[in-house]
Amino acid sequence: MARPVGVLLLLGVVACGTAEPKPAGPPTGRELSAGTSLERYFPLEEGKLYHYVTKEGGETGMLVAKVHRADATHGELRLSNATKRFTFLPDGVAYEGGAYILKAPADVGTSWPGEHGGTTTIATTTADVTVPAGSYAGCLQTVEEGGRPPGARYETTYCPGVGMVLLVVRAGGSEARAELKSYGAPVKIE
Repeated sequence: MARPVGVLLLLGVVACGTAEPKPAGPPTGRELSAGTSLERYFPLEEGKLYHYVTKEGGETGMLVAKVHRADATHGELRLSNATKRFTFLPDGVAYEGGAYILKAPADVGTSWPGEHGGTTTIATTTADVTVPAGSYAGCLQTVEEGGRPPGARYETTYCPGVGMVLLVVRAGGSEARAELKSYGAPVKIE
């Protein structure tokens, strides 16, 4: 059976940017907005870095993702071992050529085929969550059940203007978590 932390890494840690002052130069993620209703929960902003703390049992680790925004409807998260590509569609956000991550309408009970073969459902749009990066309110939480591995449950929390802040995977009696520790523009030390 696959370990949940391995699943966390494969999910690509779908998280995104914040509203910060923009320096002059190439377009940023906000300037490249697709204008879809769900983009506020998945705002890919060019150059942003996201650092997640992963936990499984007594083990901890980290995952860092860098955002690249190709154009108004395409973006990607660059991880150390993979690149996850995303498309902003009129009815949601999806992996390029694959499953939806978020699907409109952003209402409790909205469901769609999940990434892991189960059904993903919006469980709440008013979640409050605290992770190492801070406390957030008015967040959207999805739950996928009925997929791989059998009995697995994927709970993902997306917060407005930030993106994914928390992922909890339960499978085979164990739990794995990815919690947002920090995010923002990289610091250049010269």
